[in-house]
Amino acid sequence: MILDERLEFCENYDLDQEIGTYLATNQIDLGSAPTLQDIGNGQPVYLYAVVTEAFTDGGDSATLDIRLVSDDSTSIHATTSTIHLSSGTMLKAALPLGAKFIWQLPVKANYERYLGINFVVGTAGFDAGMITAGLTLDPHGWVALPDAL
Repeated sequence: MILDERLEFCENYDLDQEIGTYLATNQIDLGSAPTLQDIGNGQPVYLYAVVTEAFTDGGDSATLDIRLVSDDSTSIHATTSTIHLSSGTMLKAALPLGAKFIWQLPVKANYERYLGINFVVGTAGFDAGMITAGLTLDPHGWVALPDAL
């Protein structure tokens, strides 16, 4: 699978964070249409996320929820954005190094202009943990490898 850096929300995003909602580094501008129903133009689009540094916390109570969101502003506010997809609450044990997650985006959704990812850290903060995430058209057979391999 070939990945496009323009469809990447973040690379090695550091989630050594306390409880809160954190916006991934990059957002995707879907254009000026008021709402978009099908961003894949008839083809399924997938959100992928891979753990590039294992998650740790002081106990076992820290949780993470990965949310695909859209908003009319690049700042994608946690309180005003539209949530299109949610990973659900994941405990540290579900986030070891190399873990990968793939979700198909909703096809019939009212996407606002800017698409992004919110990471919601809950219950307790993480002491370490990094994620790379983005969009792809073909997740089948995808394997995370170090650069230049």
